Amino acid sequence: LADLPDKVKLKTGPAGRLSKILPARESHDITTRVGSSYGGNHSLQWIEEPRNLLVVTKRCDEEVNEKLRGLVSHVNQAYPSMNIVIEAHNASALQDQEYKNLVILPSTSTSSPTSASPLSSKIDLILTLGGDGTILHASSLFSHSPVPPVLSFSMGTLGFLLPWHIDSMKEALRDVLGGKVTLLLRMRLSLSTHEGDGSLVAAEGGKGGRPSCEVHLMNEVTLHRGSQPHMTTIDAYVDGEHLTRAISDGLIIASPTGSTAYSLSAGGSIVHPSVQSLLLTPICPRSLSFRPLVLPSDTTVQLRVSPQSRSPAEITVDGRTGMLKPGQYLQVSMSPYPIPCVNRSLPKERWENEGKGKKTAIPDIPTGSGGSGTTDRGEDDWVRDINRLLRFNASF
Repeated sequence: LADLPDKVKLKTGPAGRLSKILPARESHDITTRVGSSYGGNHSLQWIEEPRNLLVVTKRCDEEVNEKLRGLVSHVNQAYPSMNIVIEAHNASALQDQEYKNLVILPSTSTSSPTSASPLSSKIDLILTLGGDGTILHASSLFSHSPVPPVLSFSMGTLGFLLPWHIDSMKEALRDVLGGKVTLLLRMRLSLSTHEGDGSLVAAEGGKGGRPSCEVHLMNEVTLHRGSQPHMTTIDAYVDGEHLTRAISDGLIIASPTGSTAYSLSAGGSIVHPSVQSLLLTPICPRSLSFRPLVLPSDTTVQLRVSPQSRSPAEITVDGRTGMLKPGQYLQVSMSPYPIPCVNRSLPKERWENEGKGKKTAIPDIPTGSGGSGTTDRGEDDWVRDINRLLRFNASF
């Protein structure tokens, strides 16, 4: 990995008419800030030809391995100067022939969050094969650093995080490397864990242990009772002010992307991924008046395990787990390092299936005084997906 060339510069900025007001910025990293004035699609322009591709796949899936072999062969032929970086568990799937420009990460590089720094300085583009969990894993490899653009492929059903089907891999990769796509900057969360006096909690050994310093996560952080038989008691603070003492199974702090995951199952709101915000959602609270909250992006939320709590609380960070003792707390705010997800480029469908053999026409878009019925944010895949995937407001 150290012998690979450093990642190239790219230029990103608002897509559409707002590009004339907010010019694109040139940098090695894609960052955002609290209160960003633009939350729509962003343009992507490579200043130099990308040279390092990181491929992240679902584990122990022969269909994924077959597609991986086809992907590596295609990249070798169509982009002979491109280096392909894979994880150690993929090595056995690529023993059928000799591939060029293949770099295998050692197992330690994918089990420790501290290994994200060298990846961050080398990788130009991430390509994922698998489900939503594959993207969460890709995010965890950059848990201390900016994330390169992410091109996500589904092996079956398309989803919020999986806009491209694997059958369109060649065309999608061509468009991405040619700068003919747009990016959706999905906000991440920044997390740290603290002792009662404010100092950082000491690290725990072993794979998947609780983080000992600030990490950046994609979906949610959950403080919950875990395997304990009784409810946990958590004091919630917003910007240093005590909000409530929650006696419940736990509390979820979710990003807008995470709003359609665990938080949604617990009764939380659905939030558009372009809306900078933090969601605070209780899990089975004892009080029926404790409802989910949507907070501004410049908010800092602290969840402290109350000294009166009868047991420690388990903390889950995008699938990684640990424990917090009574008196310890976690602190969450908006991360400056989003997940830049590549949008799909498909013609707008005027028909969609709503059951077996049944088709219903989508009503025409009403045109206002401007005559177009659209905005500067561009076409929104999310609006279509929320109907197609979640069956939003569907009749019984």
